[in-house]
Amino acid sequence: MALEIIVQDINHAELEHVGDDRDETLYKLCAAQPESSLLRGIYRYGDTMFNRYQLGLILDRIDDIEVRSDPERQAIELLRRTASSALRANGYLLFIGD
Repeated sequence: MALEIIVQDINHAELEHVGDDRDETLYKLCAAQPESSLLRGIYRYGDTMFNRYQLGLILDRIDDIEVRSDPERQAIELLRRTASSALRANGYLLFIGD
């Protein structure tokens, strides 16, 4: 099962709920990042949450992620959109693994 992605506001109320594609493109891109990357820490079989500060760091580095296909571009745009939305809400981005 693919990752679920939930945008939360500052009080952890759900603002948006989306998912990775069937091929787990976003998860695979994140897992391929350097060990120092926050995205590398997304846990496939559990929950991972990023706060406002971490979302800013992710967005600062998102253009450094190498994309080689349309599904990868779509996955990065999904990450950019959801991270930006959570940051604007002063909230959190939650990844729910299988």
